[in-house]
Amino acid sequence: MTSNNPALSKALPESVRRHNRAVLLRLLYPDVSLTRADLARASGLTRVAVSDIVAELLCENLLMEAGFSHSSGPGKRGMLLRIDPEGRNVIALDLSTPYVFRGAVLNLLGQVTAREEIPLNAGKKVPLSLVGELAKSLIGRATRPIIGIGVSSPGIVSSNGVVDDATNLGWLQTDLAGYLVRQTDLRVSVNNDANNEVLAEQQFGSGQSDILLVHLGDGVGVGLLVAGKLVTGCNHAAGEIGHVVVNADGPVCRCGKRGCLESVLSVPKLTALIDRQPDDLTSILTEAGGVLGRVLSMPIGLLDIPRVAVLGDSRVVNRVFLSAMEETLNQTVASDFRRPVVVDRSALGDDAALLGACATVVSDQLYPDTGV
Repeated sequence: MTSNNPALSKALPESVRRHNRAVLLRLLYPDVSLTRADLARASGLTRVAVSDIVAELLCENLLMEAGFSHSSGPGKRGMLLRIDPEGRNVIALDLSTPYVFRGAVLNLLGQVTAREEIPLNAGKKVPLSLVGELAKSLIGRATRPIIGIGVSSPGIVSSNGVVDDATNLGWLQTDLAGYLVRQTDLRVSVNNDANNEVLAEQQFGSGQSDILLVHLGDGVGVGLLVAGKLVTGCNHAAGEIGHVVVNADGPVCRCGKRGCLESVLSVPKLTALIDRQPDDLTSILTEAGGVLGRVLSMPIGLLDIPRVAVLGDSRVVNRVFLSAMEETLNQTVASDFRRPVVVDRSALGDDAALLGACATVVSDQLYPDTGV
């Protein structure tokens, strides 16, 4: 079927080209090595089409040659191709850490090449200009073309990069993505920090497609992957469990309610309690881990998630806390037909939010309909 719209007809070949480029990049990312013949078989494209696209990507330094294949069959060995990790830079910003904004320049495999930090004034609304300042400083340290800026923000973040509510930063309906686009003229992806972190766990960590990640910081946030898909919810508020009431007679939370999970389990609350009662360290962490295990038993049981990864200050997220959390969780959801849920500390550490921001940018820019 042909179109009578000249503009549409002209655009179709370009959209097909972008799609085909993305198909090949997806087959190779992050660290797969394939020959042109392998790519043709896996993609369904003709060898001529693959050769043309590969030549283009090599010229743009998005691909690199990685030596000859080890095929033992007859004929000439093919040249292996892989993503050139240094072909592009990504700017990643982590706005979720207490008292500081962190940022980094990364390559396409999430390896950090430069870092910057900007301290924050506690208890005050954070001006957007600090985010712009951090981004511009990192842009100045990039050594390759930048494919985009990824941001991990606390709070509820809409699909268009507006921070609907980030209490810790004093932001309501704040168009963070729009601001950064105007400041930098680059593509910008803004996501909730826990959502980015669970994407990082999948891309750069365990690779699991069903996982729940908990981030304990000033608040409590959850990122959830089910069958490899990020669960965000109709209001982009999935995982915002910090203000779920767990004890109606508990302390007053900053949101005005009593006994919110955040008022019991935030890192500042727990470390302050430990500092006041150092002899009770084990009992404090055991009780806190048990509370979180009970809270998460319902979504874990409902969705049959096999693993919970936890991020946070090691003074809190340690063996005692994780063991209590795992024991309580498995006691609560225990049944004869399922394996025990594994609860452990994410190996990504303090860079999880930066890596998640990087993974989001790469996904947005190197996959179909992005125009890279």
